[in-house]
Amino acid sequence: MQAIIFANRNGSELAPLSSYYCPALLPISNKSVIEYTLEDLAEAGVKRVKLVISTHVNEIKALVGNGELWGLEVDYFLSKEQEDASKIIPRLALDKTEPVLLARGDILRSPCINSFLQFSKQMSESFVIAKLDNQNAGLMMLPAAIKHTEKLNWPLSNDQTEHKASTQGNSMGNTVTQVLHGDCFMLNSLDEYMQANQAMALKKVVGATPKGRYCSSADEANGFYIGSQTKTGQLRMQNAWGVIGDNSWIDESVNMEQSVIVGKNCLIEAKCRLKNCIILDDSYVGQGLNVSNAIICKDMLLTPQTGAAIRLNDDSIIARNHTVSPNNRVKRFDRLCALLLFMLGLLVSPLLLLISLTGSSKGWRIKERVELNNRVYSCWRWDLKSLFLSRLPQLYLVITGQLKLFGRTPFLQPQQQSTNSEYGLYGPLQLLPFTLPDEEKTLIETEFMLSKQKSKNLKLIRQSFSYANHQQTHSELTRD
Repeated sequence: MQAIIFANRNGSELAPLSSYYCPALLPISNKSVIEYTLEDLAEAGVKRVKLVISTHVNEIKALVGNGELWGLEVDYFLSKEQEDASKIIPRLALDKTEPVLLARGDILRSPCINSFLQFSKQMSESFVIAKLDNQNAGLMMLPAAIKHTEKLNWPLSNDQTEHKASTQGNSMGNTVTQVLHGDCFMLNSLDEYMQANQAMALKKVVGATPKGRYCSSADEANGFYIGSQTKTGQLRMQNAWGVIGDNSWIDESVNMEQSVIVGKNCLIEAKCRLKNCIILDDSYVGQGLNVSNAIICKDMLLTPQTGAAIRLNDDSIIARNHTVSPNNRVKRFDRLCALLLFMLGLLVSPLLLLISLTGSSKGWRIKERVELNNRVYSCWRWDLKSLFLSRLPQLYLVITGQLKLFGRTPFLQPQQQSTNSEYGLYGPLQLLPFTLPDEEKTLIETEFMLSKQKSKNLKLIRQSFSYANHQQTHSELTRD
């Protein structure tokens, strides 16, 4: 059976946390929201999945991959942020007679997909409305639901007139409501995100269990779930409970109370006090800090109840706990190619200078700034119609290992750049001779990053020699 999973929320209601995570990637007790959905799909016997995504594409691909971890076959489909399901489904080229599960993958549900599928098979001619915890569960079945897909758009509608139903379903014409057993968190505010984490840590989410090995604490009823390669003090002495992720270090003098969730690769210094808080992945908490009823994400301190957020510039208080990823290093082959192209550029530089001087009234070069690894670089390129040739002087950024040869554009404002992106000197936006809305830029780059390396190179070569056509098309669009 096939499933279409929608994970294309932009998460603006979770700002400023949305700058680091899309809702599908939000950690709930050290497991991303999308992982709970994928586990539920696998348990229900689903084998093929189309994952509809829009933001944080690289991060989602790095986590989910091809779905092999869950015994699934996962393909990716790019959409605009929060695009209507009715506009996406026709582009998927589905068999209109085949049963297909539609589900949101950016909300947290108790495992319930198997129950929904079994009930829907019995009511194959009816549109089944799934209710969970008095809310729209974000589940549908095609082809019966084809005229009702607007109920899958974000934010999910929750028509209370449809809710009066038994656990077996309540027929209303050709519509049936099924009430499922379990819990559901929409994650539409920082406060609900905090509640979801606390419920999971207390094992109150029906059918779901936190990730890690269990360790008892001073609280008689609850304890901690601990990840691998994690160092803590004597948790049995702590009057607290929660989850601590992989490869985190908590000083033995840290005092913990009530619910404490600590992510992966975190460092909590001596004499800190943690109470009813979430410390998200890759965060550093400085010595003696009191964190109560708050969320820490890298250098941000958020208060869920009020939605307030503070970004601190003092690395001794809270900061990002940096880890170096070998995958982000520039390959020697890239550097060698860049060196050869740079030498070629030096040979033809007099000609390029002449063309720049005669072809532009504004000057012979264009200045640009790049922010990489918290450092700002000033660079320039030739003012040429050929954007491939114009960037030859910037090859020194590849030679010195600051940029990859091919990748996302680094020539944007820092707030527009997504985290952990693979930036390169040449890419679809770097070779585009006119500007586009930010939404279109995102779609172009995500599609480029999802392509195979050979396809990427061929696309860039074609684009580098098609400036005139691009320019003509853009001029016609501008006139219209």
